[in-house]
Amino acid sequence: APPPRRAPPRRTFFGKGVAGIAPVRATQKASFAVRAASDEQAQVIKPINGDPFIGMLETPVTSAPIVANFLSNLPAYRTGVSPLTRGVEVGLAHGFFLTGPFIKLGPLRATESAEIAGCLSGAGLVLILTACLSIYGATAFQTEEVIGVKTLSGRDVNRDPVQSSDGWAKFTSGWLVGGLSGVAWSYFLTQVLPYYS
Repeated sequence: APPPRRAPPRRTFFGKGVAGIAPVRATQKASFAVRAASDEQAQVIKPINGDPFIGMLETPVTSAPIVANFLSNLPAYRTGVSPLTRGVEVGLAHGFFLTGPFIKLGPLRATESAEIAGCLSGAGLVLILTACLSIYGATAFQTEEVIGVKTLSGRDVNRDPVQSSDGWAKFTSGWLVGGLSGVAWSYFLTQVLPYYS
């Protein structure tokens, strides 16, 4: 009896089709060694506290004492100050600096009323941002945290008062008062300083 005929391989878009399943021939693999980098080299950027799961890197800039002091003295991170006072401080800075672009770059910049129009625009933006802060606080702090924050040794850590519904409402109120006061101070300075124009 003649041997059974094999069907010729089919041609497809990608080349010759599979005619059957054939055993895979063992091929000699190239061998090379992979060596890890030496741990003896000093790593400049590494995970904070050596834990890569925290998601924060420790660099010479972020771990420098002068940077840590500067960041810890910003109103957002000063936990010993009441949320209302922190909001006033942040609002004063933002309200004061918001008016400048409106005065110098606004559509009325070449008129006599550029200062008043810029300051009113700055006040309007402070009001809009206050509404945004209120919406954020209403959505972010709807429930009270049941689980407290603890250190690795198990010691309880007091939560930041701003990270609550009441604290955020106080921060937002302070932001509004501070922002409008910053705008008013900016307007006052545009009218009093002799070298402004």
